[in-house]
Amino acid sequence: MTTALPESRPGPDGVLLSLRGITKSFGAVHALRGVDLDISAGEVVALLGDNGAGKSTLVKILAGVHSADSGTITFRGQSVTINSPADAKRLGIATVYQDLALCDNLDVVANLFLGRETKRWLLSEEEMEEEALKLIDELSAKIPSVRTPVAGLSGGQRQTVAIARSLIGQPCIVILDEPTAALGVAQTAEVLNLVERLRARR
Repeated sequence: MTTALPESRPGPDGVLLSLRGITKSFGAVHALRGVDLDISAGEVVALLGDNGAGKSTLVKILAGVHSADSGTITFRGQSVTINSPADAKRLGIATVYQDLALCDNLDVVANLFLGRETKRWLLSEEEMEEEALKLIDELSAKIPSVRTPVAGLSGGQRQTVAIARSLIGQPCIVILDEPTAALGVAQTAEVLNLVERLRARR
């Protein structure tokens, strides 16, 4: 699932991100063949398909984990190449993977800023907690406390933390890789409501 935030500046044709003819093979296995995709600002796009259809491969190409074998990627009207996660980050593409990559032994604040402490935040616990509260409030998330260890959160709440972490860099596009996998009905509804709030976020 891909969400392009409303404030994202699209290209001249109104399209923020455009893929044309994307292919990817792993040896004799053709994971993607001629994929075309357009994403506009303020739009939520869901990719549906059977297991092995290539959904995660396409996500990893946009995230810079894999490079496409052929095809073009246009971002804000300009042709770009995404050869690494750093390239995706510079473009403003954030990805939340299915495994969420959270540290269960750390609280919400520590998970949000893990790896960013020595850049802007300089290990300021007060500033990090303030920003964490702001993000969780903007997403109207049902988190008991930003000082709650992630191990004590539900699946939907953990997904919320992972999405909030992706927003810290002010991305234009947030990609969610199977965000409702292994969640119950109530938690799935919580995540889908979160996606709607994410789209409306300004």
